Amino acid sequence: MHGWQRRSVLTAMTGGAAALGLVACGGGASGGGKGNGKGTVVFRIWDETQQPGYEKSAAAFHRKHPDITVKVEQLPYPQYWSKLTTEVAAGKGPDIFWNTVSYFPELATQGVLVDLTDLIKQDSVDMSAFYPQVVDSYRHQGKQYGMPADFGVTGMVYNADLFQAAGLPHPGQLTWAPDGSGTLLALARKLTVDENGRHPDQAGFDPKHVKQWGFCAENHNQTQYLNWIPQNGGTFMDKPFGTFTFDQPKAIQALQWQSDLINKWHVAFPPSAGSALDLFNRGQVAMYPCVNAILPFIAPKVKFTVGVTNLPSGPEGAANNVNGLSFALARTGRNQKAAWEVVKWFASAESQHIMGSGGYVWPALKSEGQSYLDYWQGKGQDFGPFRQAATGPTTLLPETPAWNACETTIDNTFQPMFQGSKPVPATARGLVSKLNQQIATK
Repeated sequence: MHGWQRRSVLTAMTGGAAALGLVACGGGASGGGKGNGKGTVVFRIWDETQQPGYEKSAAAFHRKHPDITVKVEQLPYPQYWSKLTTEVAAGKGPDIFWNTVSYFPELATQGVLVDLTDLIKQDSVDMSAFYPQVVDSYRHQGKQYGMPADFGVTGMVYNADLFQAAGLPHPGQLTWAPDGSGTLLALARKLTVDENGRHPDQAGFDPKHVKQWGFCAENHNQTQYLNWIPQNGGTFMDKPFGTFTFDQPKAIQALQWQSDLINKWHVAFPPSAGSALDLFNRGQVAMYPCVNAILPFIAPKVKFTVGVTNLPSGPEGAANNVNGLSFALARTGRNQKAAWEVVKWFASAESQHIMGSGGYVWPALKSEGQSYLDYWQGKGQDFGPFRQAATGPTTLLPETPAWNACETTIDNTFQPMFQGSKPVPATARGLVSKLNQQIATK
């Protein structure tokens, strides 16, 4: 899932979240027993670029299970969660749906999801075959509430043409520190140019009229501060379903460094400049931290050569945020028995090979990750840095039932901070206090 898509519907989903309470509260019951194991199973997704892959997989499943037909239902992301919320509250909805780490805690604690633990054990599904980060992200109180669908990890893309024009070698493993030392800032200065051709470390540089920025330090959690904070030895939350901790000194240092890239050193664009993806695609940003899943939204659309490299590493070394979707069985589904067979299929090597080899997703099944890398290698994109990040130190997205409301608050509060109109320490401390009160009353 892509962060720029999520934010457009956070308010709607948060407003409708109370409706989820109409479903039986508490952990989801063990399921898989509804239905006769035949008929139509509705599987809902939001990404139209993945729909052809899942339809190929569904057709392959139908050839093996002619009594079960899978209907792949795609909804635009702005409608996806609001419709699911309404349907679940009314006891309706799809049999299977994509779930995310952000929505999982609330859906799990409100009893929307089928507990898959007994089904996994009954059918001897080897969960160790999947990336453990994705498996663990959908586990609560010892119960498994989702089968891993795909895998995403942070890295960095860059505009190779801008490097060539500046006479610079392509970036390798860059480093940073809160005081500006390391290799990233020096390189970003060389790639940042104002309308008069001056760089930030030159006299007369005009930060209000920049035509090209060296780096992207956008107000985004997964590709930005959720990496910088642990790289500096801090934490964003103390534990899953815990409390926020980014008011501690190491976390504040990392947030201040991100703000300084924009407002002190002027090598990254301010929030008011517009969409990070659009700016990069227009050739106005040299280095862009992102998740691997964004490549289909970049590579086919730009007129310059796109390179892939590692995310910069901080004082404590590398730490990359990872994420993945899961296949969730809805407790309101009318055909759970057949739906479980479909979920098992989507998580199988055969189905995940279809999705990986077609370049649709990085499969959550570790043995099929290479099929995705091979696809992009054939397109001239070396995803080696993403693979390296996946095998190194990683961090997970925050997990709390209040996350959707909290994320909206964080985004809105951080926006003026990264614009330079609010101080970082006071903003972080005040926000953490507010968020933890929000969690306590959830």
